[in-house]
Amino acid sequence: MNLNIEAVHAHLKQASGLDPDAVHVTEVADVIDLEVVSSRTLVEEALHWLKLGEEPTYDLGLFGLFHQPGTFDDAHRVGTWRLPDLEKQIGRLLQLA
Repeated sequence: MNLNIEAVHAHLKQASGLDPDAVHVTEVADVIDLEVVSSRTLVEEALHWLKLGEEPTYDLGLFGLFHQPGTFDDAHRVGTWRLPDLEKQIGRLLQLA
């Protein structure tokens, strides 16, 4: 499998049932202020880890999956897919690379 953007997009869409360009992995600096420090689409996030050649391990207090970029508001949280699911799929993509 050639792991270009289209292949990563297709894999994540099939695995999650979501549009990987419409779901964002958002990180906050701390659990008190919830100041957003980064927000990437699922595709951007997967490509980041593929470039590093590593499987991520997310701190569930500092990272989340959201339907809106740049927010950590529970109203926009993805309810059907979790960070451990993303970790697993990035691991699978690494095996295919």
